[in-house]
Amino acid sequence: MPLLLPAIAEDLELSATTAGATGSVNMAAYLCGVIAVTYLANRIAPAVLLKCGLCIVLAGLLCLGTAPTTTQVMVGTALAGLGGAGVWLTMPVIATSNVPVAKRGTVMGSLTATMAVGSIVIPFATSAVRDLVNDVGAWREVWLLELVAAGVILTVLCIALRKDISPPLPRGAGIRAITRLKAWKTAVFFYMAFAFVGASWFQFFGLSLESDHNMSREFTTNLWALMGIGGVAGAVIFGRLSDRLGRPRTMCLVTAIGAVTCLLVLSGNMWTAALAATLYGMAGMAVPPLTAAFVRDQVAEHDFTAVFGAMTIFYGPASVLGPISGGVLADITGSYLVTYLVLAFTFAFASLAAWNLGQSEKQNVAP
Repeated sequence: MPLLLPAIAEDLELSATTAGATGSVNMAAYLCGVIAVTYLANRIAPAVLLKCGLCIVLAGLLCLGTAPTTTQVMVGTALAGLGGAGVWLTMPVIATSNVPVAKRGTVMGSLTATMAVGSIVIPFATSAVRDLVNDVGAWREVWLLELVAAGVILTVLCIALRKDISPPLPRGAGIRAITRLKAWKTAVFFYMAFAFVGASWFQFFGLSLESDHNMSREFTTNLWALMGIGGVAGAVIFGRLSDRLGRPRTMCLVTAIGAVTCLLVLSGNMWTAALAATLYGMAGMAVPPLTAAFVRDQVAEHDFTAVFGAMTIFYGPASVLGPISGGVLADITGSYLVTYLVLAFTFAFASLAAWNLGQSEKQNVAP
């Protein structure tokens, strides 16, 4: 959505606030999906929830690919967010099943790296589609292409998991499950701070470069490939680093890098914009798997979906607030300068929280 948003905003004449609202609607629906998955986790097998989530995502992509109005775009992004919860909350527990603690960071990093590979492919696919239809502002056709890709993925999943007999997770779910996590208040603050930034940084990246710094759409589209390359490298590198340094120290490092990228976006230079895209890809793609691995280290396999789901319930409101507030700030000030300054400060607070998580971890170690 952030990659296509400049074209969508131009076609449908969206204000910055409305453009930001597409991200808020997506994350609000994701929050509803998280709540649903968290409460269903002890009744339905993870593989079933995964397939159901992807089916809902398919419906969202179809809606987006045929959208003539802003309302239908909002409905499509909502469906995509709702289904996304079924994917992200179940994949970590499936992927890390029977994986020793010392290798979970690497496994989660590798899992997330596949998402970054998609981020590399999509910009080139977008440019190819636009060249094919001879329209630099085409966006519906890209959603339909993703619809086909998602259908292929669902088919592969149904074949690969057709003999899956994984049982529902037996422990109780709900928001109170978060208390099973050590230093849970600090961990929640960290994840909420990242949620606020993560939902906004992507959302306004292309809009900021095009409207504030007059960069071409072709250039900004290609930057998403750099972001994907950074994501592949970052997810794997920081995943392995966390196996050596510990999750909190690595989480502190990547969010500090994230704060720097916000300032690079504001410089208005093409080289710094490219550096920002690469570094944010590395840092932004690393935080979710690092956080998931941090949770997975502390709780039993059967508790993961309940605890991480409860943590994501807190993630939701912050991720809804980020894009809409960023859009309002941009409309009020006439640029995205203040928006990215706020994101930089929020990233800095997240880094401080991660550092405190490491200190709490030390205090819990017996002498």
